[in-house]
Amino acid sequence: MTEPYRVLSLGAGLQSTLLLLLSEQGILPRLDAAIFADTHWEPAAVYETLAWLTARTSIPLYRVSAGNLGADVLQAAHHSERRTAGHCGQPPFFVKDAPNTTYAHADHGGRLWRKCTADYKIVPIRQKLRELLGLKATGRVPASVRVEQWLGFTVDEMGRTFCSDVNWITNTFPLILPLRMRREDCRRWFEDSGYPVPSKSSCTFCPFHDNRYWRDMRDQRPEEWQHTIAFEMQLHRGRLPGVRGTPYLHRSMVPLAQAPIDNPDTGQLLLCAACMGH
Repeated sequence: MTEPYRVLSLGAGLQSTLLLLLSEQGILPRLDAAIFADTHWEPAAVYETLAWLTARTSIPLYRVSAGNLGADVLQAAHHSERRTAGHCGQPPFFVKDAPNTTYAHADHGGRLWRKCTADYKIVPIRQKLRELLGLKATGRVPASVRVEQWLGFTVDEMGRTFCSDVNWITNTFPLILPLRMRREDCRRWFEDSGYPVPSKSSCTFCPFHDNRYWRDMRDQRPEEWQHTIAFEMQLHRGRLPGVRGTPYLHRSMVPLAQAPIDNPDTGQLLLCAACMGH
């Protein structure tokens, strides 16, 4: 039986960066490719890690994109008559209900459906995979084609693992098996190796951020903070297609600049299983 085509879904965060380096060093099997899906709204530190990796690995590293997610969302919000609900890579914004409507509950609102991961991460990666495998852009994949896709989840994130929804791709999690590493182990590996510790990978305006993340952006990355606040302000000047009420980035459903991000986080952090932290 032939070996599967090994590809890393590279977010250029802590765990996926480690996977690429462990493969490069021969600690894990050799990857055939690493693919980074660029939404154009990652923190500057992620792009710095990507450039650092490119200079240090012989494994082919591909950068793909379905477009500028933030710009596409704002385009939909300000030209909603040209778009239909869910056609803008919908991020899972929190929605505060408009007054006097029966949509959800006026004091609680709700979270929008999430299409951004599928449209701006999974789809462009699979399109590149088809190209690398010599397949047509669409259509049936031969039964002989087997892809082993590496994802950077650790033992303390086992609840976030998920199976592929297509039979020609098998998701694997080398940091869980065989390495049995936790996120802190990954951080320690970089420190012990004398390498810079990668930052978390996720869009700057992602509503899954907890208060600690928002505080870090405000206090340590003021340019990204102001850019994100400006994005939300532009979002509020328009109207997302198919959405009643006002979308917010913070779960308190007030503008980010006024949100209670200095409060401690409570409960388990909700994470986007396919794209965040890797």
